[in-house]
Amino acid sequence: MDVVAQTFRDACPTGMAELSHLREALVQIAQEKISADAINAMLEDAAQGEKCIDIEYFLKWLSSDSIGALKDTSYLAGFCGSAPHVHHMEVPAEPRFPGSIEDFREKHKDDASALERLRNTVKVCGKCGKACAFTLACCNACGASLEEVEQSYSDNIFMGFIYGIAKGKFPYKISLRVQTPEFLCFDDPLQCSPCHLNAIPASLYCKDVRYLFTHPQRGLALVKQLEQIASEAALEQYWNHEAFRETIWAGQKRPTHWQALQGWAVMGFNFPPSMFQLHLQFIHLPLFPFHYNLLQRGEHLTHGRFFPLEYVKQALALGDAVRMEGSCDITSLIERVKTAGVDYDEIYRAMLETIHTQQRKLTPWREADFQYRVVQGKVFEGCTMRPEVDPKEVQKKDAHAMCNYGRPYKEEKPSGTYYQFAKEPHEIMAFEDLPD
Repeated sequence: MDVVAQTFRDACPTGMAELSHLREALVQIAQEKISADAINAMLEDAAQGEKCIDIEYFLKWLSSDSIGALKDTSYLAGFCGSAPHVHHMEVPAEPRFPGSIEDFREKHKDDASALERLRNTVKVCGKCGKACAFTLACCNACGASLEEVEQSYSDNIFMGFIYGIAKGKFPYKISLRVQTPEFLCFDDPLQCSPCHLNAIPASLYCKDVRYLFTHPQRGLALVKQLEQIASEAALEQYWNHEAFRETIWAGQKRPTHWQALQGWAVMGFNFPPSMFQLHLQFIHLPLFPFHYNLLQRGEHLTHGRFFPLEYVKQALALGDAVRMEGSCDITSLIERVKTAGVDYDEIYRAMLETIHTQQRKLTPWREADFQYRVVQGKVFEGCTMRPEVDPKEVQKKDAHAMCNYGRPYKEEKPSGTYYQFAKEPHEIMAFEDLPD
């Protein structure tokens, strides 16, 4: 197999092969031992309707025998199609605190707790500027390496939303989906699917998923509420948008209740998070091509950092057997939960299988809607390499065109509103300080 693989690589120095040429080569290699019809079917399955195929993708597809075994090396980029957009809720509201986050810090300079809640420990990507979790090796927005980036602090934008602060480095306006005195649900500013929401508590401060285990039963109730809020928002606003449902979700019939979305969406929590306020990631499949490629490379929803909601719910349901301090070591938490009967690895693997299955079932991404294909960091237009095109710049433009965050755009920029039920710092209790 290694000799055959090298032969293909030598014959395709650009890394891309026209499907017709690859078909001819395979017919010759098979020497009638494999029928032309069988070869055609195999190539159609591997190419998924495209005219050119990444040769490394083809070789790995050829040798893979299970879901998730294939580590794709390419993705579609340079979106030039049309994508329906689902506008956020336009509920006019003024910021409770009209100044900047620095002005807010100055006002509360004697409140150590309030000041601590306004910052995150992160690595800031030097390429796109995203504040990433300090454990990540690559930026999960643009894919740039974070290996040489030192830890620093960033503004906790989610707490800025809750406090009703007018602005930080940009206006703290929200692409709003749901707001109540207790909860906020909004489009993720860095969406990795057309329907990617965050749901957060707005009357409690819970630094991250570990702190749920200081009160397991309360934690279980909280995450179930977050799940319901995000799922209902997706069902009522995205699934009810006919053009969006037809285009992005292949015309699937609208589920009758929010619980049915468990099989359609990836839900969970990151540790460490990029924002230090508990937020449920609700990522309705399919992923965008770039982010699905990151997932296949093990750089998105990463093992040991992303905690599926199903895992968290089963773990918290164990009650006092898994009660731990909020500042506990995450590895110790995983081991304790496993000893009590809930295995992180099993649930994580099941999540990946669901993603791969639904991505194939739902994916609306077609070669005709994209100008390029990015292969191992190099941009191709058809079978021609385009070295002058920066894939990260292409990704940035794709995000602008395909995302629903901040829709409708106003003057080519995302729009939004402020939280109507904004709080003062003293009104927000720490989750771990709640009475039993």
